[in-house]
Amino acid sequence: MPVQKIEKRDLLFRCWEVFHRHGYYGTSISMLAEATGLGKSGLMHHHLSKENLMRAVVEFAQEELRRYVFSVASEDLPPEQRLEKLLRRQNRLAKYERRGCFFANTALETGREGLYNELIENTFEEWKRAVAGILSSVMPAEAAAETAYRLLLEYEGAVTMYKLSGDEAHLEQFVKRAVALFGQKAQPERA
Repeated sequence: MPVQKIEKRDLLFRCWEVFHRHGYYGTSISMLAEATGLGKSGLMHHHLSKENLMRAVVEFAQEELRRYVFSVASEDLPPEQRLEKLLRRQNRLAKYERRGCFFANTALETGREGLYNELIENTFEEWKRAVAGILSSVMPAEAAAETAYRLLLEYEGAVTMYKLSGDEAHLEQFVKRAVALFGQKAQPERA
Protein backbone atom coordinates (compact mmCIF):
# COMPACT_ATOMS: atom_id res chain seq x y z
CA MET A 1 0.00 0.00 0.00
CA PRO A 2 1.42 3.41 -0.96
CA VAL A 3 2.58 5.86 1.73
CA GLN A 4 0.12 8.68 2.20
CA LYS A 5 2.56 11.50 2.89
CA ILE A 6 6.17 12.24 1.98
CA GLU A 7 8.16 15.43 2.50
CA LYS A 8 8.79 17.34 -0.73
CA ARG A 9 12.59 17.24 -0.32
CA ASP A 10 12.54 13.47 0.22
CA LEU A 11 10.23 12.98 -2.77
CA LEU A 12 12.49 15.02 -5.06
CA PHE A 13 15.62 13.28 -3.78
CA ARG A 14 14.14 9.84 -4.42
CA CYS A 15 13.00 10.88 -7.90
CA TRP A 16 16.46 12.35 -8.58
CA GLU A 17 18.01 8.99 -7.75
CA VAL A 18 15.68 7.17 -10.14
CA PHE A 19 16.15 9.64 -13.00
CA HIS A 20 19.91 9.60 -12.46
CA ARG A 21 20.04 5.80 -12.44
CA HIS A 22 17.75 5.18 -15.42
CA GLY A 23 17.76 8.44 -17.36
CA TYR A 24 14.74 10.51 -18.28
CA TYR A 25 13.43 8.22 -21.00
CA GLY A 26 14.26 5.04 -19.09
CA THR A 27 12.28 6.15 -16.06
CA SER A 28 8.58 5.41 -15.80
CA ILE A 29 5.96 6.98 -13.58
CA SER A 30 5.58 3.54 -11.97
CA MET A 31 9.28 3.50 -11.06
CA LEU A 32 9.02 6.97 -9.53
CA ALA A 33 5.86 6.05 -7.62
CA GLU A 34 7.51 2.93 -6.24
CA ALA A 35 10.62 4.87 -5.17
CA THR A 36 8.56 7.48 -3.36
CA GLY A 37 6.04 5.09 -1.83
CA LEU A 38 3.19 6.96 -3.51
CA GLY A 39 0.62 5.80 -6.00
CA LYS A 40 0.93 7.14 -9.53
CA SER A 41 -1.98 9.52 -9.06
CA GLY A 42 -0.57 10.78 -5.75
CA LEU A 43 2.81 11.40 -7.33
CA MET A 44 1.38 13.19 -10.33
CA HIS A 45 -1.17 15.19 -8.35
CA HIS A 46 1.21 18.14 -7.93
CA HIS A 47 3.47 17.69 -10.94
CA LEU A 48 0.87 16.77 -13.59
CA SER A 49 3.43 15.15 -15.91
CA LYS A 50 6.75 13.33 -15.92
CA GLU A 51 8.26 16.34 -17.71
CA ASN A 52 7.14 18.72 -14.94
CA LEU A 53 8.39 16.34 -12.26
CA MET A 54 11.78 16.12 -13.96
CA ARG A 55 11.93 19.92 -14.11
CA ALA A 56 11.33 20.01 -10.35
CA VAL A 57 14.05 17.37 -9.89
CA VAL A 58 16.57 19.34 -11.98
CA GLU A 59 15.79 22.46 -9.92
CA PHE A 60 16.19 20.43 -6.72
CA ALA A 61 19.53 19.05 -7.96
CA GLN A 62 20.67 22.62 -8.72
CA GLU A 63 19.86 23.66 -5.15
CA GLU A 64 21.73 20.67 -3.78
CA LEU A 65 24.76 21.52 -5.93
CA ARG A 66 24.65 25.12 -4.69
CA ARG A 67 24.43 23.97 -1.10
CA TYR A 68 27.02 21.18 -1.21
CA VAL A 69 29.49 22.23 -3.92
CA PHE A 70 29.22 25.87 -4.98
CA SER A 71 29.02 27.14 -1.39
CA VAL A 72 32.64 26.07 -0.91
CA ALA A 73 33.73 28.95 -3.16
CA SER A 74 32.84 31.45 -0.42
CA GLU A 75 34.26 29.53 2.54
CA ASP A 76 37.01 31.09 4.62
CA LEU A 77 39.86 28.96 3.25
CA PRO A 78 42.84 29.77 1.07
CA PRO A 79 41.80 29.77 -2.63
CA GLU A 80 43.78 26.62 -3.48
CA GLN A 81 42.04 24.70 -0.69
CA ARG A 82 38.62 26.02 -1.72
CA LEU A 83 39.15 24.85 -5.30
CA GLU A 84 40.34 21.42 -4.21
CA LYS A 85 37.44 21.01 -1.76
CA LEU A 86 34.88 22.14 -4.34
CA LEU A 87 36.21 19.71 -6.96
CA ARG A 88 36.44 16.81 -4.53
CA ARG A 89 32.84 17.33 -3.50
CA GLN A 90 31.86 17.42 -7.16
CA ASN A 91 33.76 14.16 -7.68
CA ARG A 92 31.92 12.51 -4.77
CA LEU A 93 28.65 13.20 -6.54
CA ALA A 94 29.97 11.80 -9.83
CA LYS A 95 31.24 8.65 -8.08
CA TYR A 96 27.91 7.95 -6.38
CA GLU A 97 27.03 4.56 -7.85
CA ARG A 98 29.36 5.53 -10.74
CA ARG A 99 26.61 7.56 -12.33
CA GLY A 100 28.64 10.59 -13.40
CA CYS A 101 27.27 14.10 -13.74
CA PHE A 102 23.47 14.24 -13.52
CA PHE A 103 23.32 17.48 -15.49
CA ALA A 104 25.57 16.29 -18.33
CA ASN A 105 23.75 12.96 -18.50
CA THR A 106 20.40 14.74 -18.71
CA ALA A 107 21.71 17.18 -21.32
CA LEU A 108 23.02 14.33 -23.46
CA GLU A 109 19.72 12.50 -23.24
CA THR A 110 17.22 15.35 -23.59
CA GLY A 111 19.26 18.17 -25.13
CA ARG A 112 17.92 17.69 -28.62
CA GLU A 113 14.38 18.28 -27.39
CA GLY A 114 15.56 21.24 -25.29
CA LEU A 115 13.42 20.21 -22.33
CA TYR A 116 15.88 21.22 -19.61
CA ASN A 117 18.62 22.97 -21.57
CA GLU A 118 18.18 26.37 -19.95
CA LEU A 119 18.25 24.95 -16.42
CA ILE A 120 21.32 22.84 -17.17
CA GLU A 121 23.13 25.70 -18.92
CA ASN A 122 22.44 27.86 -15.85
CA THR A 123 23.93 25.17 -13.62
CA PHE A 124 27.09 25.02 -15.71
CA GLU A 125 27.28 28.83 -15.65
CA GLU A 126 27.06 28.79 -11.86
CA TRP A 127 29.84 26.17 -11.75
CA LYS A 128 32.04 28.36 -13.93
CA ARG A 129 31.32 31.48 -11.81
CA ALA A 130 32.17 29.63 -8.58
CA VAL A 131 35.44 28.31 -9.98
CA ALA A 132 36.34 31.61 -11.68
CA GLY A 133 35.73 33.41 -8.40
CA ILE A 134 38.33 31.21 -6.74
CA LEU A 135 40.80 31.49 -9.62
CA SER A 136 40.52 35.27 -9.73
CA SER A 137 42.79 35.39 -6.69
CA VAL A 138 45.74 34.42 -8.92
CA MET A 139 44.75 35.69 -12.37
CA PRO A 140 42.74 38.48 -13.99
CA ALA A 141 38.96 38.01 -14.05
CA GLU A 142 38.82 37.38 -17.83
CA ALA A 143 41.54 34.71 -17.64
CA ALA A 144 39.83 33.17 -14.59
CA ALA A 145 36.54 32.92 -16.51
CA GLU A 146 38.25 31.31 -19.52
CA THR A 147 40.16 28.89 -17.30
CA ALA A 148 36.96 27.96 -15.43
CA TYR A 149 35.30 27.20 -18.78
CA ARG A 150 38.19 24.95 -19.80
CA LEU A 151 38.11 23.25 -16.40
CA LEU A 152 34.39 22.53 -16.80
CA LEU A 153 35.06 20.87 -20.15
CA GLU A 154 37.98 18.92 -18.71
CA TYR A 155 35.90 17.87 -15.71
CA GLU A 156 33.13 16.48 -17.88
CA GLY A 157 35.76 14.61 -19.94
CA ALA A 158 37.26 13.15 -16.75
CA VAL A 159 33.80 12.06 -15.60
CA THR A 160 33.15 10.40 -18.95
CA MET A 161 36.44 8.51 -18.78
CA TYR A 162 35.66 7.49 -15.19
CA LYS A 163 32.22 6.20 -16.18
CA LEU A 164 33.71 4.22 -19.04
CA SER A 165 36.59 2.68 -17.12
CA GLY A 166 35.61 2.84 -13.46
CA ASP A 167 39.09 4.23 -12.81
CA GLU A 168 38.91 7.04 -10.26
CA ALA A 169 42.37 8.21 -11.34
CA HIS A 170 40.69 10.24 -14.12
CA LEU A 171 38.87 12.32 -11.50
CA GLU A 172 41.87 12.52 -9.17
CA GLN A 173 44.22 13.66 -11.94
CA PHE A 174 41.72 16.33 -12.92
CA VAL A 175 41.73 17.73 -9.36
CA LYS A 176 45.53 17.70 -9.25
CA ARG A 177 45.81 19.52 -12.60
CA ALA A 178 43.26 22.12 -11.52
CA VAL A 179 44.89 22.80 -8.16
CA ALA A 180 48.31 22.97 -9.83
CA LEU A 181 47.07 26.12 -11.60
CA PHE A 182 47.75 28.02 -8.39
CA GLY A 183 51.41 27.06 -8.46
CA GLN A 184 51.71 27.92 -12.16
CA LYS A 185 50.04 31.32 -11.88
CA ALA A 186 51.84 32.27 -8.69
CA GLN A 187 55.27 31.77 -10.28
CA PRO A 188 56.91 34.96 -11.54
CA GLU A 189 57.12 35.15 -15.31
CA ARG A 190 60.56 34.54 -16.77
CA ALA A 191 61.99 36.87 -19.34
